[in-house]
Amino acid sequence: MRIYNRYIIFLVLACCAVNIFLAFLGQDNLEIYFILNVLVFLIITLLFAYLNPRARRALNAIGVVLFAGFMVIVTMKVIDIITGG
Repeated sequence: MRIYNRYIIFLVLACCAVNIFLAFLGQDNLEIYFILNVLVFLIITLLFAYLNPRARRALNAIGVVLFAGFMVIVTMKVIDIITGG
């Protein structure tokens, strides 16, 4: 099995496991789903960092976009806490 196939399989299984666990807990906040799925993506991408340079650049670009979304959510929550809302 090629490394790309293992990467996709691990990513899908980990994200499915996280989503099933959150659904089992009754979580209904989509921000939590997004944050945990981004963290899973970043962690698994780090574990498979020895992909070829072209694939690594593409995955880094995707990671930057997802991390920016993560930071937007965190910033909105911090502003909400500071304003007392």
